[in-house]
Amino acid sequence: MEKKTVDKEVSEQGRGSAEYDKAIYYIYDLIRDGTLGLGDRLPTERVIAQTLGIGRNSTREALRILHGMGMVESVQGSGNYISKNMGNSIRRMLLVMLALGTLTKQEVCEFRRVMEESVCRMLLKKGLSPQQMAHCESLLQEMETRQDDKLVDADQAFHHALIEATENSLFLTIMEAVAIVYREWIERALEKADEEQKKQLFACHGEIYQGLIDHDVNAIQAAIDRHYDLVEQML
Repeated sequence: MEKKTVDKEVSEQGRGSAEYDKAIYYIYDLIRDGTLGLGDRLPTERVIAQTLGIGRNSTREALRILHGMGMVESVQGSGNYISKNMGNSIRRMLLVMLALGTLTKQEVCEFRRVMEESVCRMLLKKGLSPQQMAHCESLLQEMETRQDDKLVDADQAFHHALIEATENSLFLTIMEAVAIVYREWIERALEKADEEQKKQLFACHGEIYQGLIDHDVNAIQAAIDRHYDLVEQML
């Protein structure tokens, strides 16, 4: 059987489907060919309906589905736009899965640990620019001076800086969604932590950064493991 590309396969799934499916895949095609990008305004319901020869109600249903998926944002009086923050839909999905018990806190922690390792491995290959290094060093200094109620901000900012340095949109989207869910747990953990635990936790950040500077994958791995072992103990 001849293999199809992912793009062709996805597009062909919409052919001959329900009318609202045709509208969904029409919008997908506009994104795929570069006609629409993040933050761009979609054609109006009327234009989509006329272009595809479908009813306005089917077009509205397609937009409602895309809105529920977090792909489209509606601005009253202005129209519909390709969402600039699709990670929100992932975050909502994670929260629902946690509430339903189909996802556990342990699984989220395991995923976060593995993804942190992947981010660092990518940075070892890519390298940090002088500006990125200066930013990380500034955040590490902030950790030493932040008050207890701001420690979680410093922690999150450091991890975000590493993810952002990869310049990989998929890492950013997924990890930021997970980080928002994870943040509440870190806040609780830091509230319970004593000064020695906090000292050890934030020392791990410095060790991760130093490992990146030294290109020492073993040091990075050890620091990440200590970091997440400490977090899991405090949780």
